[in-house]
Amino acid sequence: MNTLLEQIYKTSKVEDAEGKKINPFPTATPQDVAIILQEQVKQYNAQNTLEIGMAYGLSTLAICQAHHEKGTGSHTAIDPSQRKNWKSIGLLNIKRAGLEDRFRFIESPSYTALPQLLAAEEKFDFAFIDGNHLFDYALLDFFYIDKLIQVGGYIMFDDLWMPSVRKAVSFVLRNRAYKLVKIKTDASFYLRFYRIIRRMIQTPINVETRLKFIPNNVCLVQKIAKDKRRWDFHHSF
Repeated sequence: MNTLLEQIYKTSKVEDAEGKKINPFPTATPQDVAIILQEQVKQYNAQNTLEIGMAYGLSTLAICQAHHEKGTGSHTAIDPSQRKNWKSIGLLNIKRAGLEDRFRFIESPSYTALPQLLAAEEKFDFAFIDGNHLFDYALLDFFYIDKLIQVGGYIMFDDLWMPSVRKAVSFVLRNRAYKLVKIKTDASFYLRFYRIIRRMIQTPINVETRLKFIPNNVCLVQKIAKDKRRWDFHHSF
């Protein structure tokens, strides 16, 4: 983890262009997720990575730092509200960390940016979905990212505590050629227990019960084959 990111987690403060200190939490990516992101990008030697939702840039810093430490790779972040809602702090943080050479920014809604990347025939091998968490938006992000992700690539969904996100992941696992990948966790027994109980209360009856037992607040899936479904294929999710 780079010095700037460590400082942000230590002080719980980010800084805008005027030097004003702002507490980015709980909106910003928590430290455990940043560590997971950096570890996964390095472990799977991801070269072209993609992120939906940048905000204060903490997840972006983690991914770009992973590329920097590997010595290869580049990262693309999509965020339509970076300047409007986040005062460009995410972009400032990338510049402050000296990671601009590993980074490309697209200031556009994902539902317009992703089709453009697809039309340009770009390919990625790791993506982080952390944009609009409504079910239809999360599923639409997956739909396009699936077409951009190469077979063998990975997609990570953030905020698994939200029923809408779990429902989107459930669709992916039940209907598409993806498998759930286990991620090492440092979460305490009490935190894992809390997360499980919370998810059980939110949706007592659910097809993908295993998603409720994931100890982290993110889940990772791997694309294992191209989409070869029959025209009438469907599994309840």
